[in-house]
Amino acid sequence: MAVGNSFLALMAFTLTEAYFLHRTSASHETFRAVLLSLLVVNVLLKCLYTIFIWPFFVNPLRHLPKVPGFLSNLKFFDFPRRCKPLFWIKTIPNEGLIHLHDILGQSYLLATNHQALADVMSTNVYDFEKPWRARNFIARILGFGLVLSEGVSHKKQRKALTPAFNIKNIRAMYSLIWDKTNQLLEEMEKELRLSLMQATNLADGEGTLEMGVWASRLTLDIIGPAAMGRDFRSLQKNNNPVAESFSRLREPSFEKLVFFAINFILPQWLARRLPLRMNKVIENETNFLRGLCQDIVSDKRQALDVSKNLAKDLEADILGTMMLGGDFSDAELVDQMLTFLAGGHETTARAITWACYLLAQHPDIQERLRYEIRAKISCANSSITYQDLESLPLLNGVCQEVLRLYPTVPATLRESIRDTTIAGTRIPKGTRVILCPWAINRAPVFWGDNGEEFLPERWIDKDKNGNLVPNNHGGASTNFAQITFLHGQRSCIGKDFARAELRCAVAGVVGRFAFEMEDPKQEIHIAGALTTKPVEGMHLRMRRLDAW
Repeated sequence: MAVGNSFLALMAFTLTEAYFLHRTSASHETFRAVLLSLLVVNVLLKCLYTIFIWPFFVNPLRHLPKVPGFLSNLKFFDFPRRCKPLFWIKTIPNEGLIHLHDILGQSYLLATNHQALADVMSTNVYDFEKPWRARNFIARILGFGLVLSEGVSHKKQRKALTPAFNIKNIRAMYSLIWDKTNQLLEEMEKELRLSLMQATNLADGEGTLEMGVWASRLTLDIIGPAAMGRDFRSLQKNNNPVAESFSRLREPSFEKLVFFAINFILPQWLARRLPLRMNKVIENETNFLRGLCQDIVSDKRQALDVSKNLAKDLEADILGTMMLGGDFSDAELVDQMLTFLAGGHETTARAITWACYLLAQHPDIQERLRYEIRAKISCANSSITYQDLESLPLLNGVCQEVLRLYPTVPATLRESIRDTTIAGTRIPKGTRVILCPWAINRAPVFWGDNGEEFLPERWIDKDKNGNLVPNNHGGASTNFAQITFLHGQRSCIGKDFARAELRCAVAGVVGRFAFEMEDPKQEIHIAGALTTKPVEGMHLRMRRLDAW
């Protein structure tokens, strides 16, 4: 803020001097030369102030432990994704905050301990918002639904949506999720048989497939009926237009990362006018998805208007519950559906993909998990209840470790909209705060020296009778040790739904198939502009086991 005010003052002085010279000078050339000189001097003074004076002598955050170097914030985007913040947490002594600043004088704080995380996500949560340029860009895809709303609007939306996501409603959806998981298993078997016919190096009953694609299809077919009463049947359709639209938006590439950076730096009115291919891709795909959501909302509205007796049926999905509540206009409902559709299926699909990766790397755990699942569930076609899966200690341990080690959104930014405090430190308005699940979920301060290891046993205790039971803390001293879904008033409203999807998918795939990496020597690279995804895909060699 001080940098901006200083520059504005210098510019005002420049214009005043230029006007005076223009009125008194006989030469237009002299006027232009002096004006240009004054502008150059002002720019140089601003650079001098920004680079050498503000960060070292004026910035009220200058005394905090800091990452060295003017370009330190750019290291935040190093690969593998978000590993630098974990390195900083390990190597820079701090009391909850690590300071970064860029060459423009913008301060970033990395929150590192319980108090700092609690202040940002709970105690002072509404003192922080997502940076507006990032919000405006992401809204092109997600709409201004719950994820991107702020302040009073967020409180209103959260209150209206909470009943649809209470634990009772989520547990009632297990039968739907399990049914879709069975459809996944059937379609995967078909692809495995096809790959066996086309390959010469596979044993009988084996096949290969890319798990990320199937995980995305599964979660799309779950979120469709659960959120809006529409079954997209992408599992049965190889060329499903909805699945293909999301695929074009989400495939990781350097082009998308650069495009995201441009939209983060420039205002949307300018970024959208740049002759970039991704602008056209986003326009085409979001127009299609928004039109789809508008049609669904319109159909549901007509059904509600025709007969009030359909209220009970309408409550079977989230959109119907929202309509009956009457808190949203149809335009707002479209934004909410875009948010659920785009965010609700892709995040869990990534978790399923990483679960298969970790279990392929740990065949002993995969085998133990298969034994646990089959001991509880006689076959995949058996009906299940939420207790069947939530009571399995190893299944829950595996799922918790997947969410801990591979959070779908590895980092997110907040910006203070007023002067506030974090961990006892005064934070001026305009400071950006980094919340980094990738780093926090692995940090030694919370998880010990083996925080980066896959250890499902963290999440398993023994009851008084010596029986293994799930726990919800993983041995950490605070629930802020795992921030995959964040915490507090802005935590992910669909976290229990995502966990239910992950449990069902992992139980189904592990119960039916044994699997390993198609190429055991393949190195997996993690990328994505906003979320974590394997660049090479998750290609697995799978074998159908005996009847289950």
